Amino acid sequence: FSMDGTSHLAVANYFDGSSYDADSVIYRWDAYGAAFTALQSIPTHGAFGWEYFSLDGISYLAVANNHNNADNYTIDSAVYHWNGCDF
Repeated sequence: FSMDGTSHLAVANYFDGSSYDADSVIYRWDAYGAAFTALQSIPTHGAFGWEYFSLDGISYLAVANNHNNADNYTIDSAVYHWNGCDF
């Protein structure tokens, strides 16, 4: 997704090899290094995906959580807003 003229990439981590309670990572494009660099890690629970959207000039990221290590499938998904530094 593009925010404030910069490309970002939100990676949803469903399983990290040992746990469904795995951090997902938001990356920002670094034009000088010509690569994505980690901006922020967010705790997620069997995350399926991210969706970026903007309302009234405010940027948001929504994550679809699926379940946690306790096989709880009623886990909440979440919406985060950009505060100028992180979500």
